[in-house]
Amino acid sequence: MADDRLGAIDAMLRRGDAAGARDLADGVLGMAPLAARDRAVALMLRSRAHEQLRNLPAAIADVEGALALNPGDARACNELGILCADARLRDRAIDAFSRATRLDPAHARAWNNLGTALREAGRLDESRDAFLRATRADRRYALASANLGIALRDLARDAEAAQAFSAALAIDPGHRLALTALAGLRRAEGRLDEAATLYERALAVDDGDALTWLLYAGTLAERDDLQAAVSAYHQASNRDRKLLRAVFGRHLTLPMIAASANAVAEHRRAFVAGLAIVDAELRSRTAGMAAEAVVDEVRWTNFLLAYQGEDDRAVQSRFAGIVGAAIDAVDAALRAPMPRRHRGARRMRIGFVSSLFRDGTVGRYFEHWITDLPRDAFEVHVYALQSGFDEVAQRLAARADGYHRCARFRPSQVAARVAADAPDVVVYPELGMDATTFAVAALRLAPLQCSAWGHPVTTGHATIDVFFSSAAMEPQDGDAHYTERLVRLPGIGTRYLRPEVPSAVSRETLGLPRDGVLLLCPQSLFKIAPDDDALFVRVLAAAPGSRLVFFEGRHSQLTARFGARLRAACAAHGIPASDRIVFVPQCSHETYLAINCACDAMLDTSRWSGGNTTLDAIACGLPVVTLPGRFMRARQSAAMLELAGATRLIAGDAGDYVRIAAALAGDPQFRADVSKRLVEGQSRIFDDPSPIHALSAWLQANV
Repeated sequence: MADDRLGAIDAMLRRGDAAGARDLADGVLGMAPLAARDRAVALMLRSRAHEQLRNLPAAIADVEGALALNPGDARACNELGILCADARLRDRAIDAFSRATRLDPAHARAWNNLGTALREAGRLDESRDAFLRATRADRRYALASANLGIALRDLARDAEAAQAFSAALAIDPGHRLALTALAGLRRAEGRLDEAATLYERALAVDDGDALTWLLYAGTLAERDDLQAAVSAYHQASNRDRKLLRAVFGRHLTLPMIAASANAVAEHRRAFVAGLAIVDAELRSRTAGMAAEAVVDEVRWTNFLLAYQGEDDRAVQSRFAGIVGAAIDAVDAALRAPMPRRHRGARRMRIGFVSSLFRDGTVGRYFEHWITDLPRDAFEVHVYALQSGFDEVAQRLAARADGYHRCARFRPSQVAARVAADAPDVVVYPELGMDATTFAVAALRLAPLQCSAWGHPVTTGHATIDVFFSSAAMEPQDGDAHYTERLVRLPGIGTRYLRPEVPSAVSRETLGLPRDGVLLLCPQSLFKIAPDDDALFVRVLAAAPGSRLVFFEGRHSQLTARFGARLRAACAAHGIPASDRIVFVPQCSHETYLAINCACDAMLDTSRWSGGNTTLDAIACGLPVVTLPGRFMRARQSAAMLELAGATRLIAGDAGDYVRIAAALAGDPQFRADVSKRLVEGQSRIFDDPSPIHALSAWLQANV
């Protein structure tokens, strides 16, 4: 009789009658006497009914009751782990999955679930091992292979991750997780065409998946397929009203390479008009959304806007205000001011949050902000959002009081991790470079929140109180360019170590022309404004026989579009572009420094000058001609050259820029004199501890 009723409960669950199944299970469990085996089965069935009714505590209690009767049931342990994971009882979930794998080492699903739970807990190495065990337990388990790839990607073992994704696709060519994850890897590597094809394959499997449309749109935008990108963002936003990032993308996407100065102005007007549409759409779309979901969905950064070189204060304030209003509508407490915590009785707790704490521009700029703050006064925590753990990250971890790996965290997860440490100060070194940190910065996590010149443009966020910048780079009216309080640190604003210059390498080895004067413009192509084209061509006209050297873009289409624009400027001046313009592939930092040493001079860009590139040039003794602009981001090179005592390289106007560049190209002695001056002035730029002392003093006086 009990078997009949148990079968009836199972049938009701299959029909979706959870309430009826629960009630019948109650009756069966009330029967006396009931064999232990039947009682355990009834408890498991009632647990599933409770789960369908979203009564997770009751479902968990029933599985635990079944396990008390049959403690060797690995499948029940696995079900308990799933329920605990759904209830966000992470540690209990890990314990349950671990128990399941101990009871049945061949239980592939339990290993896979354990890997997922460990990954959520940030235990990345253990997560990888669990997924690997799952793939060994079941060689045809495509999901386990895909998840193994995710774990390897989290550990920055991208080549192995790609192999795992490919293994999943060999089992199931339409596995969407493997397709989209491999696409993400290819996109990060700059293999944008491969990434787009993989996303297209995923959409062929399920074109209703809004997130895949979103990721596909971002990939198209990176290779400047703007029309197709906007269309894909449209598809994403139509399929999921709560995917706010698709709304941003649909109305705020900007080109990587603008066709002309007029096109820049038109894109800017369209962006401003798009803000009004975004504002209206967010007001309706966020209704009913959970606060955590809204925080996660306002991930966007107007990165390319700043490279237009205009005053972004009003536009950034408008955008940040729209984001802030969306969060306030669901939970205003997330952005509410905080009372001061630090009273001097303990060390000041300061948290640094970035997705770029690695060997690169941000890592080189700000490593010593973290390592050099005096530990008798500061307790320093680092929240690293990037994958991997290179030499810079290792040095930060060794020196920090707390180093927290937050790779692939959503903004709400990052915020929760930072808030758990109750910092007195939070510093975001480069707000605007990364969408996740820009969303986190819209929240109030500390009484004092600061940004810095890793991305030297105002954030617009009302939650960012201070902007740390370089006194040498800021114009006199610089305060008016920021919504934040501007704090000028001495020198270049940081202690920057002089890079080690490699031994000389022949031009031929580096892929450069053997003869003639080479004028290097090493900036990313999106950083070169249409205004610069005519300036560069005037230099070519004034310096016969010289060549301009550029680095290729991340995609061939970017290089082609920039090349077409520059060739048109050359044609207008009667200059044969094919003889005078050279493109070289992107390369390692060591090779890049060797290219600096092999060239004769560097031509700076006007709307966003060199920063790290100019420091590298100075380290190599490579003269840099620059024309400082109105905003700090167009004055970095000029400040560095002035500190080095090489003011002869700072132009007063476009004509002066051309004259200096032509002199560098045509006068070897002038080049040698300026190079010698740069080398002699390096000590006034590199390894200067005064900015860190000033930062420390300001914080201690103002927090």
